[in-house]
Amino acid sequence: MLNIKTLARKTWIPVAAAAMIIGSSSAMVYALNEDIPGRVSSKAAAAIAVTEVNIQTPDERAAANAGYTVVDLSKKGFDDAQKKMIKDKLSRIKGITPQEIEEKYNTILSNMIPGEKDMSAEQAAAYAAGILKKAYGMDFAGYTAETTFSRNPVPNTDNWSVIFHAPKETKTSDRYYVSVDSVKGTMLDAGCYNLDYEKEVKSKNVEAPEWKNKAVQEISKLLPENESVTSSKIVGATPDIGVAVVCEISDGTAYAVRLEGENKAAAAYQYFPGGYDGSWDYRPVTTDGVG
Repeated sequence: MLNIKTLARKTWIPVAAAAMIIGSSSAMVYALNEDIPGRVSSKAAAAIAVTEVNIQTPDERAAANAGYTVVDLSKKGFDDAQKKMIKDKLSRIKGITPQEIEEKYNTILSNMIPGEKDMSAEQAAAYAAGILKKAYGMDFAGYTAETTFSRNPVPNTDNWSVIFHAPKETKTSDRYYVSVDSVKGTMLDAGCYNLDYEKEVKSKNVEAPEWKNKAVQEISKLLPENESVTSSKIVGATPDIGVAVVCEISDGTAYAVRLEGENKAAAAYQYFPGGYDGSWDYRPVTTDGVG
């Protein structure tokens, strides 16, 4: 099934704003905690308050020189209201004990804190900015890079997610996001979304070959010079969600991209280091809600 976070625009975008953390404890936090700004609610605040910090480390100085401010949410934790909300929602799990609630809460919290092997928030933001520059040609001078760490049960999937907020962000601003491997800095997924969640984006002539050609062009921007696209296929196409294309790469990996709108703009990317796994394949939702 074509992954909901990559296609179902109205439902996916507010969740994707959390940074596309795949199967992570951080995703659990976002689902539990409605007060985290700019994430789950489709009516999320269009701007965030940024606290000025003293530049102390080389990584922080590098981020400052790049022109954007890094906000490391792994150092924030939860306030009392957020803590209560998470525990209240955990308490709805059938048969859970108070001790188990506390243990699960502590696990959620600890999994949002990077370890010694993981890069810093500033390093993750630098990798993210480089990826987005290739994909979108963006200069993030004046932006705020909001970073969130996620430790996952699947080996080699710990990651940082980074969302770039525009200066003087409004309800119609674009946000850019990337998730990167917390050790290697490899892109896991990336994309761009607009804060006007009610805006309709329609895609015309979705069966036209130009969509696949544009997808190859977009994915090629992310590849090193010694790698190239060896094959491509459309795995989903509707006027409402746009066109999703998977490209196999000469090194055995794969990328997927979703294009949308009149200009066939790249809305979302995902990297498959072990080759494409079928997760973007589109199956229409049936009358019983299964798709």
